[in-house]
Amino acid sequence: MSLWAPRIYTKSGFVKKDVLDGAKALDIGCGGRKLPGALGMDILELPGVDAVHSFNAAPWPFADRTFDLVLMNHALEHVGDVVAVMNELHRVLKPGGRAVIQVPYFRSTDAYNDPTHTHFFTARTLDYFIAGSGLSQYGYSKNLFRKKGFWYGWPHASGNPLVRVCKSFIASHPAFFDQYLSLLLPVECLTWELETIPL
Repeated sequence: MSLWAPRIYTKSGFVKKDVLDGAKALDIGCGGRKLPGALGMDILELPGVDAVHSFNAAPWPFADRTFDLVLMNHALEHVGDVVAVMNELHRVLKPGGRAVIQVPYFRSTDAYNDPTHTHFFTARTLDYFIAGSGLSQYGYSKNLFRKKGFWYGWPHASGNPLVRVCKSFIASHPAFFDQYLSLLLPVECLTWELETIPL
């Protein structure tokens, strides 16, 4: 299966047409900009929101193993309990289903502008939910994922060769980047594509 993230976060911005090809998708915290073709869930009753429900209130109003794809576009930083939300995300995804998650990077001003942001993210934050990462051994959740893709920023190559070299370097040295280089060259966001591992 090809990656969803590059189809959602295109070179020209957030996708404007339905690229789901019949896949059943849920956009969590969609607000007024929902992934075309997906069901949208948000705490606010806005145009395009199909289910008015807080992602902090488990269970979400969907049956187990309902969706092929769940998108959390700048939503996970708002949750009260990241572990509980990741468990719900796993529950509503089909076996082998994908989650695409984008959050502000912890050094980005976007991470701090919004007073409702409660969590901040580095390249390793979601490793606690990723099998074989070394951090999933802590057992915060038995619902684990495989990392199919991870990007500092958006999931497409830059047209600028210098940016491509920088992105390649930081992707190969995430701990060094997060600790040191990000002070000089912070990125705006982090993007993951994760695949459920059935229990």
